[in-house]
Amino acid sequence: MSLNRVFVGAFVAVALCLALTSGADAGIFRRGCCPPADCCAPPPPVETTLYVCHPCTGCKVPFTVCVPACCAKECPAVRSRPALIGKQLTTFSYWCGFEVKVRWDHCVNPQVNTRG
Repeated sequence: MSLNRVFVGAFVAVALCLALTSGADAGIFRRGCCPPADCCAPPPPVETTLYVCHPCTGCKVPFTVCVPACCAKECPAVRSRPALIGKQLTTFSYWCGFEVKVRWDHCVNPQVNTRG
């Protein structure tokens, strides 16, 4: 009978050691089920070139802006209209809510504003 107790005791000790070492790696003893927040950081913004028609010459003028990576591959919706302050306002709207507004002043200097 004592030999059975020795085997059972040894088996329990080995099983307990295996459970403690493999359980920590498997996440059994971690608090919560979510991964750390820093492992899923959003990707950095992507530089994109947008073209806007010059209000006086009608030629396309390139502008480089930083767009969030989640909407960098999408084509934005483009709207142009006369502006109350300045000559023209062109708005590039992305589906993710990011907007780029290019406003030409009376001296024909562009002002680029981003939002979102």
